[in-house]
Amino acid sequence: MKARFYVHRYVWPEDDVLQESSSLHRVGKILDAPPTETARYNNYLLGAITGDLAGNRSGEVDRVLRAIDQLELGDIGEVVTGGEGFVHHITRERVRFEHSVFGECPEWPIWCCTLAQYKAALQGYRRFLDMPKSIDSELIIDLPDGEARCD
Repeated sequence: MKARFYVHRYVWPEDDVLQESSSLHRVGKILDAPPTETARYNNYLLGAITGDLAGNRSGEVDRVLRAIDQLELGDIGEVVTGGEGFVHHITRERVRFEHSVFGECPEWPIWCCTLAQYKAALQGYRRFLDMPKSIDSELIIDLPDGEARCD
């Protein structure tokens, strides 16, 4: 499975009250995966990283990557981070995503991925943030295979 990070131009309707007519946003999308998996990985993994940790505000992406290194060394047992979208519960075995507002609910069930997948996506997103914020910027990365249980 691959993840693609790219810059999307969002254009508001002409009758919108916003002064600006368009805006550039860094987003991610899963490639080469079955449709059911694509939706989950897009909504949870890439949505959480590009939304909750958007643009590495306050160095959050760098902080989480350093914490993952400590986690892998056994210096700490768990990392919890997140934002308006999801709470990311990070352990050596998996990353568990819980909706920040609704918690566990039918529309947003708890979902998990492997730590390797999360780390690869986060490292790719960090590299992508170093690229110019341009429609021409794109980074495609491989995500490791694996399945994480949420129980």
